[in-house]
Amino acid sequence: MTGTGRRDRWLRRLSPGESPRCRLICLHCAGSGPGMFRTLPDHLPADVGVEAVLLPGRENRIAETPFDRMGPLVEALAEALGPRLDLPYAFFGYSMGAQVSYNLTHVLRTRGLPLPSALFVAASPGPYLQREVPAWNESDERLVAYLRDLGGTAPNVLDDPDLLDLLLPTLRADLTAVATWSYRSRPVLPMAIRAFSGAEDGPASPERMGAWRMETHGTFRQSVLPGGHFFINDSLATVADVIAADLLELFPRRADAAVHSGAGRTARP
Repeated sequence: MTGTGRRDRWLRRLSPGESPRCRLICLHCAGSGPGMFRTLPDHLPADVGVEAVLLPGRENRIAETPFDRMGPLVEALAEALGPRLDLPYAFFGYSMGAQVSYNLTHVLRTRGLPLPSALFVAASPGPYLQREVPAWNESDERLVAYLRDLGGTAPNVLDDPDLLDLLLPTLRADLTAVATWSYRSRPVLPMAIRAFSGAEDGPASPERMGAWRMETHGTFRQSVLPGGHFFINDSLATVADVIAADLLELFPRRADAAVHSGAGRTARP
């Protein structure tokens, strides 16, 4: 399979720019897909190429069996993404996506592939704390109740048996991958890490998100935003502004470049 084929299957390009200064590769939360990042490019400079990982079991890969173990998942991702790491890039992982990006980065280093210059992680505590995953191996009823408590899933989805039939197998596989993964000590990562946390997100509280500082000997920064686990729903523009500023610091643009955001306004670096 060619590199372009892998990109079409595993990565969805969300921003229209053809000559990006750098890439931001986004990794979604459990049960979700690239759609959760669809409006992110509207809040970022146009020279940041936004792409989102598309895992099996969702969207146009709905017929494929989703991964239920972290190891095979990140090994497959490393194989697929390797040919696409031809520009400076960073990962942005939300909840499960934060843990996937962390493990994927270690696999990329083991394979000698280009590493991200930064990890943006959100709504998932420092890896060694290993967040407890409720309901991952319980009944569908208990799993749906957990989703209602967590928020972030539209009530009409949770009330529709046909939609639940599509959602729950993939969600359960994602949660199983997270719940069965065991932390092990590995060499500390070299890149910058920025942790985003919701002030009212108990399992991924600001204090627990602060544990990400243990995973890097590069710069660690933390941003605390109002809200619970899905704080991004109300704070996407703020999150994007922070990411844009960090990316500009890492990858300065040419002095003569006039760059605007996808929404048409001048970007706020």
